[in-house]
Amino acid sequence: MTEVHNGHVKGRAVPALPSHTFQDTGITVRLRKLSPMTAQRLNEAIRKELPPPSPPTYEVEYGDTKVHEINDADPTYLARLGRWEQDAARLFNERMLKLVCLDAVEVTIGKAELAEIERKKRNLSRSGIVWEDDPALDDDENLRYFYVQHICFGSGEDMKELYAAVNMRSQPTEAAVQSHIETFPGDA
Repeated sequence: MTEVHNGHVKGRAVPALPSHTFQDTGITVRLRKLSPMTAQRLNEAIRKELPPPSPPTYEVEYGDTKVHEINDADPTYLARLGRWEQDAARLFNERMLKLVCLDAVEVTIGKAELAEIERKKRNLSRSGIVWEDDPALDDDENLRYFYVQHICFGSGEDMKELYAAVNMRSQPTEAAVQSHIETFPGDA
């Protein structure tokens, strides 16, 4: 909120949220920033929930001394590590998508959007795909999550472009810094 104090404007005008249009559906939404720490914290949470496998150790003799050494080149370990990396990446992507849909995308669900959601859910059900709302989300959040996932995304490219747009919005690029500098009032 901009205040006037002693005839001078204090603070800065908050710029409007930028819009993003999904190329394959033509739907336009507004984007909020995600903290750069979000991905790091999500990775940490996933590593706690799904810890990476530990490499095997082997007993090695050095003269009269026996020591245990880690063998991080063990083929069985490498195969387990590869599966873990795939599982962790899948889990990260699923959760990051949910965060982006719920926190970074601002969309209003009106009557037209509700009708589209109902149509899509009905067609998914007819195809044997049952959508279950996430019990951890409220009704509005479930609607927005479904809307972005199944109506805004017309292709994998739409999803990639959304991630790129949110990432660009969340990182302090030179263009973003310049655009924010322009929102500051002149010398007081």
